Amino acid sequence: MEDLYRDNYRFPNMIQTLQVVGCHFGLQPPGWAYPRHHHHLFELLYCSEGEVLHEINRQSITMFAGDWLLIKSGVRHQSANPSAVHYGYFNVHFDLDDTEIRSLLAATPFQLIRQKQASTSKLRSYVGELEAVVARNRLLEQNAEQAGSSQLLFEDKLLLQSYTLLIIHDVLALLRAQQHTEVKTTNRDASLFSTDVAHAIEEKLSLGLGEEASVAGIAKELNISRSQCSKLFSKVYGLSPRQYVSQLKLKQAKELLVTTHLSMNLIADKLGFQSASHFSRQFRRWTGQSPSEFRPKHHTVQ
Repeated sequence: MEDLYRDNYRFPNMIQTLQVVGCHFGLQPPGWAYPRHHHHLFELLYCSEGEVLHEINRQSITMFAGDWLLIKSGVRHQSANPSAVHYGYFNVHFDLDDTEIRSLLAATPFQLIRQKQASTSKLRSYVGELEAVVARNRLLEQNAEQAGSSQLLFEDKLLLQSYTLLIIHDVLALLRAQQHTEVKTTNRDASLFSTDVAHAIEEKLSLGLGEEASVAGIAKELNISRSQCSKLFSKVYGLSPRQYVSQLKLKQAKELLVTTHLSMNLIADKLGFQSASHFSRQFRRWTGQSPSEFRPKHHTVQ
């Protein structure tokens, strides 16, 4: 200990800001669903009981009790409880203005930590501490209703920030260990750079679905070559950008035919086809049926 002080070690100055929004515990019934959306902050989810299905960047992820999920800011996703039991969770939206930490958080659109790996950390105990803060403040709110006022204790404001930071710390430590293991044991895994670029390409392809977003245009925007763009995308998704767009269009076409009363002209326009006949020919190539044959008979077009 004396050696520690003799060295006159000085910690670096830290003037970072933590933003915490929408931090809460929740319980949702069977059949619950939350529509496709995105946040401007990072989102961290903990499944405390039941299960939940997330669709993120056209990928389906099921979380079970004990799992954690980090979602990058700006990434579109939707959630649903497909099980017959309630889905319990802890949720927090946050941001940090430390560039090194943010680069780790934003390495990929989403990162999943399973219960087995999470149990090697202190994450569950940190959640327990926050549960204690909730219980304490619920009691205060009940008393405050009688007194006509309600206020979060300043100690608990500090605890909320402290435990949020500790949770972020452990999540990043687990993710770093997870990435190291994946790189070490799986030669075919894409690098973080490849994955990040592929997800960026996917976002631009899906956003430009009705405008025939070109691979050449996306490659130019991302400052990479067209061939590199296609290669990186195929490495991560297992199919070419053109094949991926076809799958997205087919999925959306089926949804529009079954769930809406839109005319073939409007559907063709939404999906970026030159005409209704062009859409009809392509749909038949994909499914072996015309759009009219696929659409439920009770539908009337608008």
